[in-house]
Amino acid sequence: MQITIRGEMTLIQLRQALFEKLHELEDSFALHHSLGATLYFNPTNELGEPVVLRRDGKAISKIFMDGPYRSKADEFVP
Repeated sequence: MQITIRGEMTLIQLRQALFEKLHELEDSFALHHSLGATLYFNPTNELGEPVVLRRDGKAISKIFMDGPYRSKADEFVP
């Protein structure tokens, strides 16, 4: 499944747009699970010019992560 959000926006606006679309998938389509997701975005400055993200002077094009931390309380079944 692909979700496309168009237009230039701040990361706060992008986060809200993603939140709203995920909420819609839950409510309208009863979607509750996913095996993962890949998010592509085009970083820009406030003028809309492309920006290269760097860490320790090296360009960063991919970031990998596991899902969110799950506490033991999440697994507790009363």
